[in-house]
Amino acid sequence: MEDDYYSLLSLSRNCTDEDIKSSYKRLCIYYHPDKHCHANRESADHIYQKIRQAYEVLIDPKLRTIYDIYGVQGLESGLHIALQDFDKNQIKETYERILRQKKEKEQDLACNPISNISVELDASGLCYSNRETYITELLNIPVNSFTIAQSVEAPLTDSNKMTVLCTAINNEDYTTGMVSTTLRHTFSNDTWLESAFTFGHGATLTLNGYKRLTKFLFATFRSQVSRIQEDLISYSGGGTLGCSIGDSTTIKADISLDKSMKGIITKSWEKLIAYFSYRMALDNQVVTMQLVRTISSNAQSTAHLECSAKYDLVDGAHIEYGASKQLTEYSRLTALVRVGQATGVKLKLMLSRGRHTYRFDIMFSDVIEPVAVLYGTFLPLLTYSALHLLVIKPYLNRIRAEETEEKAEEMKSQLEKAREEAKQAIQLMKTSYDRTVDTEQCKGGLVLVQAWYGVFGVSNKLIDVTIPLQCLVSNSRLFLPESSKSGLVGFYDVSFGEKKQLAVKYKFRNVMHEVMIDDVEPLRIPKQSHKINGT
Repeated sequence: MEDDYYSLLSLSRNCTDEDIKSSYKRLCIYYHPDKHCHANRESADHIYQKIRQAYEVLIDPKLRTIYDIYGVQGLESGLHIALQDFDKNQIKETYERILRQKKEKEQDLACNPISNISVELDASGLCYSNRETYITELLNIPVNSFTIAQSVEAPLTDSNKMTVLCTAINNEDYTTGMVSTTLRHTFSNDTWLESAFTFGHGATLTLNGYKRLTKFLFATFRSQVSRIQEDLISYSGGGTLGCSIGDSTTIKADISLDKSMKGIITKSWEKLIAYFSYRMALDNQVVTMQLVRTISSNAQSTAHLECSAKYDLVDGAHIEYGASKQLTEYSRLTALVRVGQATGVKLKLMLSRGRHTYRFDIMFSDVIEPVAVLYGTFLPLLTYSALHLLVIKPYLNRIRAEETEEKAEEMKSQLEKAREEAKQAIQLMKTSYDRTVDTEQCKGGLVLVQAWYGVFGVSNKLIDVTIPLQCLVSNSRLFLPESSKSGLVGFYDVSFGEKKQLAVKYKFRNVMHEVMIDDVEPLRIPKQSHKINGT
């Protein structure tokens, strides 16, 4: 865990240089190694070095700006070495450039393999089989086609990236393979150009590009030349002009060389995405509508319901419905049922695992049949329920238990280390604490009777912080900034993630006061409102 430099020096984030110097000098009185005997010098030096590091960062305007924006990570990036008289915006731009360059260097030798496996099955026999032949039909489902695609993506330079894709296809009619090489040149974050050459089943040359014209407008283009046979060469291409309206709406207009036009509108809300498109060609018109609804969302798992309808003058109408579920951080399962005049009833199952995708298209009927629709709808539900109960849930529970155990061990180690450091800090404060109490008592000033920090109601999650708080008293005043108190010297986080509070009982002018605040609340004492009635 990173130290909070402001909390370490008991300062607010809008503190002045004078505040920083004053706090640093006061803490040096307690923790400078020269002020302690040989037995305590090592622990004093450890705390002093942390205080000194916090002071050196906050007192330097450039280092403080970097720390305020990016924390300790920004300081460790080496950004401050490149700074001269930069303002905050220039510091931010320089830091982001350094991080980008660092990431690009890490990717120089990295290759990102992507694989896709697609299988088409004909399960139409299941819908009409009886009890005697059902098992036989299930075990003998024919495979209509099988496709494997594997790509390797590798950076060549900071702005050039090459992708090699190999595809093998095997179906009832033929077996073939293709190899595609793509080179992308990135001119800036707003512009790129991509060329690709594919050979195997004929030869194809493709050129694509993207350009953001303004903050809201962007454009793409595509062109393709294919040579399928010696005397047959085809050309295709087109372009898209798009407009982004805020973060939730996108409008696109697409024109193709095949004399077709397409308009697309996408609108998103917090838990709903709506998609509408209309394509008009010389011999056909296609209307598509789609809705995607998020039904559950958390840090580890999301689930969506999907529904779409499409009308095609040539192929007729079809609807598609289904759901997708995030199984783990890197895995997602999707099931969609398509019912249409031209497609019949088909189930699409897709499992995505990182950069690898496995897809199964299962044909239940080539015409619309109620039995096939029931199979397509309820078979994946029953299969997923069984797998979730018998395989997925036990596996996830085991993984979570292992992660929880590892995290608990890590936190236990951090807690023990923080407890020991706080104990050593308080031990070093005792002489100064006694002196401060005597001084405040003599003038009727601020004397802390008792102070507790932690989770109240749980005895083993409370720590006595009377000594470290008393040592922060200056001129009968105590101020703690608006931040977690666990960063103060002599404090530590007694329970990660739980709500913590600070309770203080103190005397001022020999009158008893008490106050309790939440962890991140500021504290300023003494106050008249803290006075205990009847004293």
